[in-house]
Amino acid sequence: MLVDDDVSAVGTANFGNRSFRLNFEVIALIVDREFAAYMQATFEDDFALAGLIDPLEFDRKPFWWRFGVNLSRLASPVL
Repeated sequence: MLVDDDVSAVGTANFGNRSFRLNFEVIALIVDREFAAYMQATFEDDFALAGLIDPLEFDRKPFWWRFGVNLSRLASPVL
């Protein structure tokens, strides 16, 4: 996470029950303008490689893949 131009948060924690209550996850809060600039450049490089997912692409996936995705959604409240 990047906050303004000075603060970065780097870690493994997610915003979910498992991260906050069950797993031993850590986040480092770094207050450093130079590191924040590095983080911003890294994010922008990643965003340049990202693409939108076409909703119709899901429909073209094999049945077993769609079934697995839909089945995994049942567990999402506890993950």
